[in-house]
Amino acid sequence: MFRNPSIAWLGLLIVAISIAACGSQETQTPFFGAESAEIQFEIPEAYDGLRNPYVNNPEQILAGEQLFEANCASCHGITGEGDGPASGGINPPPGNLAARHPSMSDSYMYWRISEGGLMKPFNSIMPGWKGLLDEESIWQIISYVRTMVVL
Repeated sequence: MFRNPSIAWLGLLIVAISIAACGSQETQTPFFGAESAEIQFEIPEAYDGLRNPYVNNPEQILAGEQLFEANCASCHGITGEGDGPASGGINPPPGNLAARHPSMSDSYMYWRISEGGLMKPFNSIMPGWKGLLDEESIWQIISYVRTMVVL
């Protein structure tokens, strides 16, 4: 069937490693920015359907950048890749927002920033920012995160 058995074994090895690394949905610990966040987690009614009022607004993005650097970058990193100075040893690790924000809706992001991760199924140390940041500030942060790109 295969002319080169080494290639067949290599292919099987890659598949086996991929399956082992992924695990099942039940054993994975989801965190902020999970790839299929809206499929895995039902957004609470209070947050469902929210839309960012500051889309592509340069002033709001700049304000969001300042808020992100002051409140989020210590864990998520300046570029949003989950590599901030406080990220070492955090389990689950901070999410890579630069890579994952395109798959997250505004309502999901607003919910996660507002409520944090101290709840099931997230079980992360991310604090809830509701009460610490007002609605405008949370939308500004989301506006800034939407500008992040994977380097």
